[in-house]
Amino acid sequence: MEGRTTMKANKGFTVIELAVVLAVIAVLAAILTPLVTSYIDQARDTRAQNDVRAIAQAFNLYRRDTGQYPIYANDTDADSDTGVEYLIGAGSLPSTSGGSLWTNLTSTAASLETYLNTNNLGLVTTARGGRVTYRGPYLDLITGDPWGNGYVVYAQNLERAETTFMGFVVSPGSDGSIETTRDQSGTLTVGGDDIVARIN
Repeated sequence: MEGRTTMKANKGFTVIELAVVLAVIAVLAAILTPLVTSYIDQARDTRAQNDVRAIAQAFNLYRRDTGQYPIYANDTDADSDTGVEYLIGAGSLPSTSGGSLWTNLTSTAASLETYLNTNNLGLVTTARGGRVTYRGPYLDLITGDPWGNGYVVYAQNLERAETTFMGFVVSPGSDGSIETTRDQSGTLTVGGDDIVARIN
């Protein structure tokens, strides 16, 4: 019959075309995966650095307002300069296998957020003219470091009588283990992949 045109039916992709497309996808994935992973790691490190700085700043703001760090459970403990041993934020308990002297760090350590955001000493909240005043809360809720571990402060290095060792906030980093030596004076030396901010 004249005038009838035949159309070639589309039979889909050939095996060679599919193989080429899959090869291109595999090459792109091999190139992009390390880049994306690197950006994620950098974002986690940056967030942890910002968190430890914010916590250290909150400690210093509390001290500016009250004359002492937020390490005392009550006024009696503050008078006798008997601070809690550790303050730990929300999250999993970090391992302390790599860090010198990080003994007795347990999940029952005092809550970092509670001590920063509670008026444990019963101070006035509306004083003027430079009087000692509690102006908290000092810290927004921090749910843990980017790897799910709690931020840690060895509180006894912040007692008034402590004149040798510095206080600092530490995130154990991606390996979940605190590797920074606990009691340091002079220049702060950070261990392993810990992320640290000095308080005093």
